[in-house]
Amino acid sequence: MIQIVSRKDGFRRGGVAHSENPKTYKDDHFTKDQLKAIEKEPMLIVTHLPDPPEKKKEPAKKDAGKKDKK
Repeated sequence: MIQIVSRKDGFRRGGVAHSENPKTYKDDHFTKDQLKAIEKEPMLIVTHLPDPPEKKKEPAKKDAGKKDKK
């Protein structure tokens, strides 16, 4: 994950208008060339973050939503 903060709201680099508020992108959001330009840009603060752990999907319950009729 990549977090980007702009020193000036609306500053553009890598095809994106960046914000003064932190925005997080997936690692594959930018091309390698775009990411190099973003990381070199003094107007942007780039932080590489660890990927969040994947959520495990719980198996669907067979009788979910059914009520017993007696």
